[in-house]
Order: sequence, then C-alpha cells, then structure tokens
Amino acid sequence: MEFLDKLFIPSSASTLALLKYLLMIALVIYSVYLGVLLTSSLLSLIYKFIYVRKKDGKYLKISKDYIDLITPSKTTAFGLGLVPFFSIILIYLQIIQKAESDIIFYFFISFILFIPAVILLYLFKHTIIEKSNGETTYQKAGGFSNWLYGIAGFILLMVSARLFTADVTMSADFPKWSEGLYLTELMLNIQTILHIVQFVTISIVISALAYIVKYFYWDKPEESEITEDMVYSRNINEWLALIFGFIQPLLLVIDFLTIPEETMRTGEFIYGGLSLFSLLIMLHMTYAAIRWKKLGSIYFSFSLYLIIISFAFLILKEQSAFALSSGEQTLQLTSDYNKFEETVREREGKAKPKIDGGEIYKTKCMACHRFDQKLVGPPHKLVMLKYLNNKEGMVKFILNPVKVDPAYPAMPDQGLTPDEAQAVVDYMYKEYGDKLK
Repeated sequence: MEFLDKLFIPSSASTLALLKYLLMIALVIYSVYLGVLLTSSLLSLIYKFIYVRKKDGKYLKISKDYIDLITPSKTTAFGLGLVPFFSIILIYLQIIQKAESDIIFYFFISFILFIPAVILLYLFKHTIIEKSNGETTYQKAGGFSNWLYGIAGFILLMVSARLFTADVTMSADFPKWSEGLYLTELMLNIQTILHIVQFVTISIVISALAYIVKYFYWDKPEESEITEDMVYSRNINEWLALIFGFIQPLLLVIDFLTIPEETMRTGEFIYGGLSLFSLLIMLHMTYAAIRWKKLGSIYFSFSLYLIIISFAFLILKEQSAFALSSGEQTLQLTSDYNKFEETVREREGKAKPKIDGGEIYKTKCMACHRFDQKLVGPPHKLVMLKYLNNKEGMVKFILNPVKVDPAYPAMPDQGLTPDEAQAVVDYMYKEYGDKLK
C-alpha cells in the first residue's frame, strides 16, 4: 500500500476538520447507493428465480424494475459509487495514515471488489429485456452465464459491503484498529455483524420505498394502466418497507448496548436519537400511506426521505465515535503540520502570529465555565488543580475532550489548534494561578 502513502498531504487542524465533514457527506452518498444496489440486485435475482420456476411474466417484470432502480446509466455507478468510495479511502488515509492501521488496506480491498461487482450487475441488467410492446423477457442464449453475472456480481458486492461496513465500524474503536486487525476479527466482531444486518435491512426499506415512489408516483401511470401485476408489486414493497422498518428500532437499541464504553460520547446519543425519531415518523407515514391510498403519493415520498435521513444520522453517529478514536492521530498530524509551517515561516523570515489566549477563553470557555462556580461544566479551579503539574495533559484534553465526570455533560470539541489550546492554558494559569492556593 506504499503507493497510497504517497497520496498523503500534510494538513492543518482546519483542513482535517473540513475533511471529516466531507467524509460524512461521502459516506452518506456511498452508503445509500451501495445499500440500494445490494438489496435491489438481491430482490431482482429472487424474482428472476421465481419467474423461472412459475413462468409468470409479472415476476420477471418486477425483477427488471428492481435492477433498473439504481442502474439507470453507467454514470450513476461512477458518480454515486466510485467517486465517493475513492474519496472515502483518501480521507481516511489523510486522517489515520500515521496510525499504521490495516483499515486502509481493507477499504482498498473492498473498493477492488466493488468494481467487478458493478460491471457484472450491469451485465445482468441487460439480460432482462423489455420489448417495445411492453412485454418483458430475458436472454435465454448464454443460459447459465446470464445467471452467473447476477449471482457473481451480488456475491462480490456483498463481500465488498461486508468489508466496508466492518471497516467503518472498527474505525470508531481505536483500541482495536490501533493494534492491527485480522480479517477474522474484522468479520466476526459482534458490532460489525450487527451493523451489516442494520445496513442490509434499512437498505431494503429504502429500496422498497424507492420502488413505490419511482414506479407509481414519479413515473405515474394512469388509473387505467394500473394492472393487477402492478398492484401486486406495490403491495409487496409496501409490506417490505413496513416489516423491515419495524426491525430498525430494535437494532438501534441493540447497537447502543454494544457500543464500547471507551468510545461513547454525547454525539452518538444525539444522532442515534435523531435517527430513531426520523424512523418512527417514517413508520407512521408508511402505515398511513398503506391504509389511506389517496395519501400515498406524498406520504410515501416523505417516508423515503425520512428513512434516508435516519440512515444518514446512523452514519453521523458512527463518525462521532470516529472523531474521538482518531483524536490522537489528529493531534499528531496537526503538530507535524505546525512544525512544517513554522519551518517555512522561519525560512521566509516571517514572525509567528500572536495568539490571544484570553480572548479565546472569554469567547469559548466562559460560555460553560467559571473559575469558582459550577455552571454547565465544572469550576475551572478544580480542573486547574487537577492539571497543576500536567499542563500538557490539559492541552491534550482541550484538543480531544472526553466525558470524565458523570455529573457533567461531555465537553464539545472547540475546534482549537494546539497553539490556541496552549495559549488558553497559559492564560488560565497566569490569570488565576494565584487563586489556586
């Protein structure tokens, strides 16, 4: 993986913060695309198999509709799949490059598997043909090879998705990935198994709702054009959305119970709660759309957006834990960049900009703290006494805060550079040092 190391670029604290936001966006885009591609191809294979057994054309039509759902053109795979996935690899490389972890290696293997999987699924898509008269058929020439495209593509995509979700999960657990990861540990870890189940089931909900919205509302057929076969396909997807939707709250609760204590932080509970809230509204609207068909158009559309939002919050929950687990690497990278910047500044004869620690303290710290009073956070007098002989430790805590005292909420990340955090600590001991006795 040395060629990937060459892509590493020294980054400042603000650049690393921006990269983490871009990582969240790329993860949401790719995860939704991957999930829908995986589950729609699975459902397409299932209905093609039913068609072969029963010789009923409606099953082949459903099979084609599923595979067409997320493969309208080759540019879709490029724009929603390859570009976001490669961006994810590059951003993880920038953030955890110095940790010498196997995470990047497994991401790269997942990426390599993803490419042939997509090609094979597009080949499978073209084995099912819709004639000009509306009749759906499939290429009998090639026989088993036509099936092979779909089966092999799905298997490769499933392995790629399994590695991808496991990698994202383990990246949030620093004690594990910092020590190195074996493939068996990556695949058999309880949390990674739970997350792939969560990923697949929520993707089925998204695919089912997307099927209804696309074929019954976006491509809205006239009442006279709606056949019994179309009603059947709609009913199937309504119940898929509802049944697998009802599984999600249970999986979310189990997920919270399996979070390692050392990686817990307030953000995980906030994003998890928002995901659950979005999910419950989605279930309510889906049930209402099923019961009152006239409301279906708008309710199913809102349900689709809400389940994607719920999925996005799950990803943000995971990234909240990753922000904590990658804190040491971020500090190291920022420190290296500051040294590099200082060297360049000295070479050019420029003076180091002065940082006003007092101003930062008054605008950021005093919103939640006072020197000798309990506010949102603990009195700074107690904190300063704790770090009296370990000011470097206080700087590290400010840069990478974690929950310490159960009597107070976790301190949010203030987004300071190491120099700014040091200036704040220096100001606090200069201003209040005499009052500690």
